[in-house]
Amino acid sequence: MKPNTVLALLLLFVTAACAPATTTADTATSDPAATRLSAFGLEPVPREQRWIIAVPSFSAQAGSIRIGSVDLSKEGDSFYRELGSGVADIFIAEAYESQQFRITERAGIDQILSEQDLAGSGRVNPETAAALGRIEGAELLVLGSVSEFGITTTGGGGRVLGMFGGSAETVTARVAVEIRFVDTVTAEIMALGRGVAEVSQSNVSIDVGNIMTNLRVGRTGTTIVDYAVRNAMRDAIEKAARSLPEKAAADAGGTGQAL
Repeated sequence: MKPNTVLALLLLFVTAACAPATTTADTATSDPAATRLSAFGLEPVPREQRWIIAVPSFSAQAGSIRIGSVDLSKEGDSFYRELGSGVADIFIAEAYESQQFRITERAGIDQILSEQDLAGSGRVNPETAAALGRIEGAELLVLGSVSEFGITTTGGGGRVLGMFGGSAETVTARVAVEIRFVDTVTAEIMALGRGVAEVSQSNVSIDVGNIMTNLRVGRTGTTIVDYAVRNAMRDAIEKAARSLPEKAAADAGGTGQAL
């Protein structure tokens, strides 16, 4: 075998070994073939047939966010509020990319819901839902939460909200999100979706502080954490979209589960 051919094969092997490995899964299924950003498996819905959705901030509770063996409970309420707002912006971008929904502006939504203490109760009453429908023109309200967000490394090292990982270590990011689509007229749950994504990469260092700062303002990049967040969102959106009744059928009679 020629020297140049041997060198090319070695480079290919090293590149493949260092690439991120992505798994999108829930308790029943797994997709180890996914390599980076999972593609939507949904057919685009014509614009006039799309549900109009409003998306308030996601809830992100203390105890659900862990870096290594440390949770971030002491970061304070503002940290979790900002994270929930940023994650909602990321959800909007992914929902738009799915070509399933029409999406209203978020301005004013959180203020209305805060008066009902939605973050604390996890519920929305029909009056609140109807008010949002009138103000934002939304037919469905998307209630989302980050139920799991963790970054671990085989070396156990890393400084919380600092550099994490390193040479000869494998860093893993795991994210789980849950979404509910609620009718703004009846307050019925029209669809549910839970998305889980886990991404691992060897021989890598990631700046957790910078990543968390970006997530809190709704920005994503190309780290394994960003891929885990976006893949979890896409998984949840696809599951919810598949269970959501067609708009015309719902207008004719509708189905749903009482909230």
